[in-house]
Amino acid sequence: MATPPNARRTHLLLAALVAAGIGIGEAAAQPLQRARAAQDRGDLRTAQIELRNAVRAEPENGAVRAALAAVSLDLGDAETADREARAALERGHDPAGTTALLLRSYIARVRFEELLRDFPLPDGTAQPGVAAQVAAGRAIAQLARNERDAARESVAAALQLGPNSVEPQLAAASLALADGDRAAAEAAVDRALAANPDAPDALIRKASFQAERGTLPAAIETLGRLLAKAPGHVPARVLRGELLIRSGEDERAREDIAAAMRVSPGNVPATYLTAMLQARARDWRAADETLQRLSPVLPNLGDGLLLLATVKRALGQNGQAEDAAQRYFARRPEDPRAAKLLATMQMETNRHDAAAGTLQRLVDRGGADAEAYDLLGRAHAGAGRPREAVRAFEEAVGLSPENSGIRARLAAARLAMGDSAGTTRAAEESLRISPGQAGAREMLAVAALARGDLPGAQTELDRLDATQRRSEAAGTIDGLLKLARFEVAAARTAFETVMRDHPETIGARLGLARVATAQGNAAEAERLLGEVLRRAPSNPEALGRLMATATSRGPRAGAARLVLETAQAAAPNEVPLALALTAALGAAGEATRALAVLNTEEFRRAGHGPALPMARSMTHASLGQWVEAEQAARAALAEDASAVQPRRQLVALLLRAGNTRNALSVAEEGLRLQPGNGAMQQLLAGVVRQVQGEDAALALADRLAQAEASRPASLMLRGDLLLAAQRPADAAQAFADAHARYPSSELAQRAAAAFRAAGQVDRAMEIVTAWLARQPEDIGALNLAAQIDIQAGRNSAAEEKLMQLVQRAPDNAVALNNLAWLLAERGGPPELERARPMAQRAYLMLPNAETADTLGWILARQGETERAVALLRLAVNAPRPQGQPLDPGKAFRLAHTLRTAGHREEALRVIEPVLATGGAFGERAEAERLLADLRAGR
Repeated sequence: MATPPNARRTHLLLAALVAAGIGIGEAAAQPLQRARAAQDRGDLRTAQIELRNAVRAEPENGAVRAALAAVSLDLGDAETADREARAALERGHDPAGTTALLLRSYIARVRFEELLRDFPLPDGTAQPGVAAQVAAGRAIAQLARNERDAARESVAAALQLGPNSVEPQLAAASLALADGDRAAAEAAVDRALAANPDAPDALIRKASFQAERGTLPAAIETLGRLLAKAPGHVPARVLRGELLIRSGEDERAREDIAAAMRVSPGNVPATYLTAMLQARARDWRAADETLQRLSPVLPNLGDGLLLLATVKRALGQNGQAEDAAQRYFARRPEDPRAAKLLATMQMETNRHDAAAGTLQRLVDRGGADAEAYDLLGRAHAGAGRPREAVRAFEEAVGLSPENSGIRARLAAARLAMGDSAGTTRAAEESLRISPGQAGAREMLAVAALARGDLPGAQTELDRLDATQRRSEAAGTIDGLLKLARFEVAAARTAFETVMRDHPETIGARLGLARVATAQGNAAEAERLLGEVLRRAPSNPEALGRLMATATSRGPRAGAARLVLETAQAAAPNEVPLALALTAALGAAGEATRALAVLNTEEFRRAGHGPALPMARSMTHASLGQWVEAEQAARAALAEDASAVQPRRQLVALLLRAGNTRNALSVAEEGLRLQPGNGAMQQLLAGVVRQVQGEDAALALADRLAQAEASRPASLMLRGDLLLAAQRPADAAQAFADAHARYPSSELAQRAAAAFRAAGQVDRAMEIVTAWLARQPEDIGALNLAAQIDIQAGRNSAAEEKLMQLVQRAPDNAVALNNLAWLLAERGGPPELERARPMAQRAYLMLPNAETADTLGWILARQGETERAVALLRLAVNAPRPQGQPLDPGKAFRLAHTLRTAGHREEALRVIEPVLATGGAFGERAEAERLLADLRAGR
């Protein structure tokens, strides 16, 4: 027994009646013949009309009434089927077959409780055929009511009473499916087909099993057998239409769906498949209109909401599209199609954090495929999280190792993470798979640039063909190469060309902003960075540069802040942009306005992470709003209990309020959650020191150092506490003692640094030298040893160590810069020539004030004055933390070079304020002579 109507039974009844004509009067014969003809062409509605005529002609003919009941079931008219089946039974027609029709009418109307009441399990007096039908019908009703044990008894009875009947076997199949045993279910269906190869319900189920296994041609053939004899069977038409769609045979599918709709115009599955076919034909408006007719039931139609989201997106109705995708994903969070569609829409509106959250839910449920991981990588990259992007792209590569595009994006993420070697490996693998892949070639060029390898970058760029060279990325790389060679005017031309050909470019705008900065045009640079933020509100370079300027309290702070305000007004829900603006407003003393940015309805919702409520807490605290500050800190901690900063903020607020007990409790909770986290250890130790004193804090540090779960971070805690107490010698000894027990690079370096701070330079060198004898490849220790040598005036020894360091770590920009400076300080042309490529690579890898100053001064002494001026301006004008004065040595070097370049007035403006402060610096005597010469017009 099964829910779908038995059209084949209708066909057999009509065929028998028309062929035999037994007991059929003249008045009924002609309607029966017309009904049979209509049924043969699949026109069940006409067949039903003609059968009604036959019943009116011979109301006492049970066979005609049974035929009307059967065709009515096929049309979904269960009320008529019920009435006519009862009438047929009353007239003694085929008790077993007609009882089956009556039971089906109950099931079609979902009247399971009534079925069980009206059809008790037959006793031994009932005909076996009838009893088997009743038992099978009861089993179906009991399964629908989740009465599985009772259904098991009914199935057993049905099989005993009618082992060679179709309905008992189908009831057994339904029970097996409920038990999750698909193999047993299909075996029962096969037994039903052995009993009657033309049984429609069994054929439908067989086709469904075949489709589940992916054998679509076999399933389509099975349904064809059924439809050849019962062309009006709507469920078979609908199922075959669906399978034909899945097979890409849309034209054949369209014929089946149209045939089903002719028989049953309001059929919901057929209407849904019509919308699907319209969408596949890209007739989006027609698909939308069809789906609107299904709106009350669409959420319950499998992929209905997903199809609606796709159609609405194609029509540009993005809000409705995202709403439908969200609703579907809430129901089916394991479906990668929904997650990918929703995440794509979120990324299209620059909501990369939301997209990453959507895809992470899919990953957590184990439903992510290569495409989903690829999208997750893009979302993290768009949100400025290159490390997470790399992890996602690596997962995607693992699932699709021959996808060159994913490998190229992995290369880009590694580059953003600063891993030029990893970038090169990923890009080369991409090119191995797809040698003509321009994106990977571009990544190799960018990676070479990041390493300071200008010839290598140019070589990769030259390998692109003429068409590829016109791409946005290639043009931007060309501009960066020119800028790296300090061909500033040529770089400007290159970037402007990219902007003309690709008006929405981000990279070329950033490059042109760098050119503007190098040419001293801060206003143009800020305008370009603002244009970047209008297109990519979370762009880390644009945000970082503008925020650094806006928080510096320098002459351009207000202008940079205005650019951030304009960008944030255009994208009010972008978290990174809002945080950058609030930092700028806070630095300007406009905390109330900063709160207005942070207190929007969207930002007060949970789910954005701890950064927003943390910023809110800091801002409330700056206004003396302590209750609100504490509430916001708790909200931040609720977003991420493992975050240190919100916990530290909450502890500080509790201590300020005198609530030492709760402060201790909050700090202790953090350490319980992460016993090995050094920041959590320091937080608790700091609270203990403030509440119970230094001795108690040191005792805590000693206890934690003994706990294995707290190491290795706890081994540093005693020394850190002593450093905080301004006891560097004691701290150094604490680090040294811990290092003696648990030798490590970090403890060796901390001990050496503490001994330096205590003025015991020889002891510092002794510890780091001993560690290097043990671990000669330790880059950090080698760098520290070089710094100690520089501090002690042993420049030759420092050079030797730095040479070893850059040989082992050629991408260490700090070491390259320090070595270049030491070589250049010798002053001779050979040393300057050796120093220049090192300084150039250091600047390309780490373009900051220090590397710009080193390279600029080298170029100045080599006579390349204009290029030198551009770099030295960058070094002097770079934003500085609040309260940090301008380095007078940098100002002297810029002023000296400006005079050489003939810019005497600018040189005066640079050097006069520096010397007016009266502070001492190494080049002061030279700076005073320079000022005198400038004032004298020399």
